[in-house]
Amino acid sequence: MRITKVLFVLLMSAFLFSCSNEQKEDMNNMGDEMREQKDELQADINDAIKNIDVKLEELNNDLAEASEDSKESIQDEINELTGKKSELEMKLEQIGDTTEDSWEDFKEGVNKTIEDIGNELD
Repeated sequence: MRITKVLFVLLMSAFLFSCSNEQKEDMNNMGDEMREQKDELQADINDAIKNIDVKLEELNNDLAEASEDSKESIQDEINELTGKKSELEMKLEQIGDTTEDSWEDFKEGVNKTIEDIGNELD
């Protein structure tokens, strides 16, 4: 009887240990996938920031050569793009703090912002 109890405890321990390892492996795989997605999104944000910087440089050159009538609209565009750049830089800082639960919403929001910026820059 005592041997049966010991065997039962050993079998249950082995079962629990194996489940625990499977769960850990699933969590590691999820973590790796999320890390890859974060790296990709980070690269996309950096690309968008570079594109904004190029456009801002062009606009600043245009501003220097613009007539007084055109300067206000060019400055408005510069201000808008500068705000979008700041927004992306803030999102870049937030990537590391994004949890698995909020990741999809965060990623969709950032991708939408990048898409909108791309449309404005075209």
